[in-house]
Amino acid sequence: MLNFTDIDVKSLEKINNIPKYWESLKPQNNICTAIEESWRKKMEFMDDVSVQNNVVVLLWNAFTNKFLYISDKMQTLSYYDPALFTAENGVPYLLSLIHPAHIDGVLLMIQQLIINYCAEHNKPDFKNVKISLNYLFKNGQGEYLQILHRPVILEVDENNKPTLVLNITHHVDHIKKEDSIGGIIVTEEDNFIFDYNIDKQCLEPPKNLSDQEMKILQLLGKGLDTRDISEKLFISPHTVDTHRRNIIKKTSCMDTTGVVAYAKIVGLI
Repeated sequence: MLNFTDIDVKSLEKINNIPKYWESLKPQNNICTAIEESWRKKMEFMDDVSVQNNVVVLLWNAFTNKFLYISDKMQTLSYYDPALFTAENGVPYLLSLIHPAHIDGVLLMIQQLIINYCAEHNKPDFKNVKISLNYLFKNGQGEYLQILHRPVILEVDENNKPTLVLNITHHVDHIKKEDSIGGIIVTEEDNFIFDYNIDKQCLEPPKNLSDQEMKILQLLGKGLDTRDISEKLFISPHTVDTHRRNIIKKTSCMDTTGVVAYAKIVGLI
């Protein structure tokens, strides 16, 4: 695990500009009080989900840019008091804990993959769009850990921009490569894998898993080995292994076990 004790000054400057940055992205109208309270009550159920699945769960109002709820699991997994994130400056505080080299990429991915994706791609069925981001996040012990963040859009405005988002966060040090930063969008029709280029400060053109790679990934998820898969798909073991290595490379995972775990988290299988 990488260990850093200081937050980069330039990173803090970017975080301080969040309110101005957010004005150009936020939905036009806030959700009504009744909807907000309804989702707040459902968060009691999410506490059980958080504990059973060893994840942190957050509820984010995109209009006010505030967290309405965060599960107690934050204390266990990251050594932070959850109240720090539901405070008035909770969102900027959370963003300040992202690795300085990753903050630009995370802000860009929030804008392009979460805020604008459904609107720009005319996705009224936004609840069927699965989005995940991964990056380095500093825990309360000063260690940077690889986390995978899954925003689940609950409500949108008339322009298909998210107004209320459930955020589910996993620790994935054992799954993803330490220096990876990127995202993935999974729809019923396709998948798009994005890597953020730190040097160029941009998202690389999206990759996707081919139909054959998806078949192999699904069979790996069922516990089949190379020989079993080759027999089932009528291809050589060498071809299976080549596809498997390509899947691992495209997803920036550690190994086959990691890529299967990753695929299950992000909804590929």
